[in-house]
Amino acid sequence: MGEHSVELNEICLPIRGDLQIMEVELKRELSAAKNAFILEINQHILNSSGKKLRPSLLLLSSRMGNHGHEKAIPVAVATELVHTATLVHDDVLDKASMRRNRATLNTRWNNKTAVLAGDYLYFKAVSLVDALEIPQILSMIASVTQEIWEGEVIQTERCYDPYLSEFDYLTIIKKKTASFMSACCQIGATLARMSPEARKGLSNYGLNFGMAFQIIDDCLDLTASADETGKSTYKDIEQGKMTLPLIYLVKRASKKDKQALINLFERERQEVIDLLARYETIGLSLQRAKEYLIKAKDELKVVEDSEAKDALYQLGDYLLERARAAAPADVDSKVEMMI
Repeated sequence: MGEHSVELNEICLPIRGDLQIMEVELKRELSAAKNAFILEINQHILNSSGKKLRPSLLLLSSRMGNHGHEKAIPVAVATELVHTATLVHDDVLDKASMRRNRATLNTRWNNKTAVLAGDYLYFKAVSLVDALEIPQILSMIASVTQEIWEGEVIQTERCYDPYLSEFDYLTIIKKKTASFMSACCQIGATLARMSPEARKGLSNYGLNFGMAFQIIDDCLDLTASADETGKSTYKDIEQGKMTLPLIYLVKRASKKDKQALINLFERERQEVIDLLARYETIGLSLQRAKEYLIKAKDELKVVEDSEAKDALYQLGDYLLERARAAAPADVDSKVEMMI
């Protein structure tokens, strides 16, 4: 991605110290392996570090109460490990060659090594949470991991289906992406011993934020370059994945264009991009993402004012900056993206 007018590190100032400690703990966990080959793999993972968005959601939520915050950091490390494990497995399934501007594990080594590395990260995460002896949190991690894997299985089963419905697409991204962000917020609120109403509000915030995040990410796969995103682009169509802009395209296309879309996954990239522009489905998808962001911010009304709450509001604006990057110039002028 390019520069954002809303910078993530500025938004996360209330938890800057927490994130620094989390980074140290993450490095310590991945540097503890005794085997030289595993250490090499783990170092590759550390060098491909991302934005830490999910741990940030957890840590910000945990800062809204007065209890249990010291246990939020190891759980934040665990959530980053789980997230990284899902990315490693995704890259194998998608045959992706680049992630975060570096070669993926499956490219650097092979698919078998990458799958085993993903499993290793997941079990490392479970071990970290188990050591805290908080069954409720361990149960949340186990439950949301199951959701993620279910979403992946459903998506894989529906690959190369040009008639995937919007409902089914939203179900997939809810399981694969939004449920995890929701769980991160809920775990933070639980550790902070917030009221049931506040926990529910934060959980719903994470869910809606996650839905918007994935829709925007799917738009970026179609419109952005690898240099802008830091990962391989146009992979969804290549892997037969129907995303919201494509679903809207099939729905809105003329009878003539619908006939061409029967072989959607075999079309040249520019031909698909031209059709998306003709029917303005990137703009429609970004508008849908905006609706989820409005819902996300609205859920924060039940939470008391704080710097951490302000940061969650600002994360919505950060996401809108990603949306603008996904919008072609002619679309951006037609879709009002500010909340």
